[in-house]
Amino acid sequence: MLATILKSPKAVETTIAIVEAYAKLRELTRVMSEIPQHEGDKAQQESLLKRGGQLVDDLLNDVMPVQSSETTLELNLAMLKLKHTVRREKPENT
Repeated sequence: MLATILKSPKAVETTIAIVEAYAKLRELTRVMSEIPQHEGDKAQQESLLKRGGQLVDDLLNDVMPVQSSETTLELNLAMLKLKHTVRREKPENT
């Protein structure tokens, strides 16, 4: 990966972040595929949806710098539509 080519602490940090993001995406895929399997158990579905939301939040908010911007991500899955909007304001220097 990046750290094997660029021998710097930032490259190692970036490589670790990429691997962690991939692991979270895999877990999100697993969680989303389990939701239809628990069709009769609303509590379990709610728990899985909450975990999926936490994973999306982790993926989008871990390393986002504070800026004046707005980012929206919409996932339209067969039975579920997720929308996540992040608004960041750059802090004023005092």
